[in-house]
Amino acid sequence: MGGKYIRQAGVVDQDRLAGSRVLVAGAGGLGCFVAVELVVAGVGTVHVVDNDVVEEHNLNRQFLYRESDVGKYKARVAEERLRELNGDVNVKGFVASWDELDVENYDVVFDCLDRWGEKKALAKRRRGITVTGSVGEGTGFVSVLAGKEIPSGSIREVRGDGVLGAWVGTVASIMAGEGIRELTGCPSPLRNRLLHINFKTMEFTLFGL
Repeated sequence: MGGKYIRQAGVVDQDRLAGSRVLVAGAGGLGCFVAVELVVAGVGTVHVVDNDVVEEHNLNRQFLYRESDVGKYKARVAEERLRELNGDVNVKGFVASWDELDVENYDVVFDCLDRWGEKKALAKRRRGITVTGSVGEGTGFVSVLAGKEIPSGSIREVRGDGVLGAWVGTVASIMAGEGIRELTGCPSPLRNRLLHINFKTMEFTLFGL
């Protein structure tokens, strides 16, 4: 590994990170932030899956995209931009639904999906580590699921309206950081627990699942 990772020395096992495979399910607000942080950290293989196209209202928080990208598939644009960030990383974008891929073929899956039903379906299918999160209406959550489903009624659905890019970035950074812990053999303190963030009051609350 080159000097670009020198500031991570002593924090992560860089060789182990370089040998890791991850899937970012959803290339929207959370997915853009998460994918960037994984790529620049030097995760060896980063796959991104999304079948949506870029829309103008995405641009306040999905910073991989430009106005000239409106109408293009997010996964294809994300792959191009992420490859520019770090030539060490094998980046691939899939224009597909997450359930068309073998989610067990990854060390960690990052659930950056928008729809609540899809999030629960992914957690139900996945046996390995899934880092899940959501943000909206001034609140957000992050959880690291170790072969565990999201319990019904554990939290209410976080809807996507009323979203600031800064809030999305905060949740995504926590997701990426906890996923990197798992990839390098340091179990996250959020394993099978849920961190709820109220951005209006800046209250952070931790729940068991």
